[in-house]
Order: sequence, then structure tokens, then C-alpha cells
Amino acid sequence: MFRSTTGSDLGAVLSFSSPGPDPWVDALQFLAGQDAGTYRDEWTWLAFLDGRPLARAIWWGPADALHPTRLDCLLVDPSVPHPEVWSGALVRSALRAFGDAGTTALPTEAPVARPALISARRR
Repeated sequence: MFRSTTGSDLGAVLSFSSPGPDPWVDALQFLAGQDAGTYRDEWTWLAFLDGRPLARAIWWGPADALHPTRLDCLLVDPSVPHPEVWSGALVRSALRAFGDAGTTALPTEAPVARPALISARRR
């Protein structure tokens, strides 16, 4: 299942981490972005299998925006086979929802190098 988050998903959103030097949104950045209005529940998406979060996508937008403008972070649990399938399906689901919500320009990926989209989950 792929869906945007609610306040009750905060623990799942913050449970993802990245082992490498590649850019990603950590817990402090996410919480600061939520406070500033640049990261929002409706712009943060999770992929679940049997109730367990397996992938996370966080989009950013200006605080006064109706829709996000870029994808800041995409992480997939390394235990998942074919992470590219999960990440692709999560992004497509979110983009479809953004389009249904009236966005006229689909968000783009953040202009940073992203050699890997795989994360380590904190246990």
C-alpha cells in the first residue's frame, strides 16, 4: 500500500536512515521542515507491506505553496528485493495524487547527486 502520511505515522517516517554520504532528510531536518511548513504530511509518502513501512518519499515545497516542487528524499529498506520497483511505485502513486489534487507542474527530484536510494532502517 502506498499513501501519504498522517501525524500518527511520524515514528515510521523518522525510522528511516541512510548509511552513506549521499544526501537525505534526517529526523531533525524533517521536523524543522514540518515546523516551517516546507515538509507536510500530505507531501510525505510511505510504502507498506503487511503494515511495515518499506519505503519513504519526502517532497519539499515553499511554505506558502499548495503543492510540493521537488523530491528531497527517497529511501527504501535494504531488506526489500527489487528496491527500484518499490521506489518507482511509491513515486508514481504520490505524483498521481499530486496531479489529482490540482498540481499543474509535477515535482522534480532535488538537484543533488543520489548514487543510491537504499537506506538502513533503525531497529
